[in-house]
Amino acid sequence: MYFEAVFQPSNGTEYNSDVTGLVGKKVAVNAGWTLEDGPHRGQQCFYIPNSTVGCIPESDLQELKSIPFVQWKEIFDHTGLNTQ
Repeated sequence: MYFEAVFQPSNGTEYNSDVTGLVGKKVAVNAGWTLEDGPHRGQQCFYIPNSTVGCIPESDLQELKSIPFVQWKEIFDHTGLNTQ
C-alpha cells in the first residue's frame, strides 16, 4: 500500500543527516514491518524508497493516510529521491 505523511521525528529516534530536508514535510512512504526491538517495539515501520533514512516508526509520522499510487508518485517525485 502507498501512504503519505508528514515526517516529524521524535527526540528519541536517531536518523542520519539525510533527513534534515524532510522534517516537517509531506513524504511518500511504503508500509514495512512491525518493529520487534527497541523503544518503538510493536509499532508499524514505514520506509521511503530509494532513501537512506531507513525504518521510520509510525509515531514519527503525522497525518498518515493511504493514498492512490498516482498521488504517491507525485509526492515521491517531489522529494527528489526518484533517480530513475
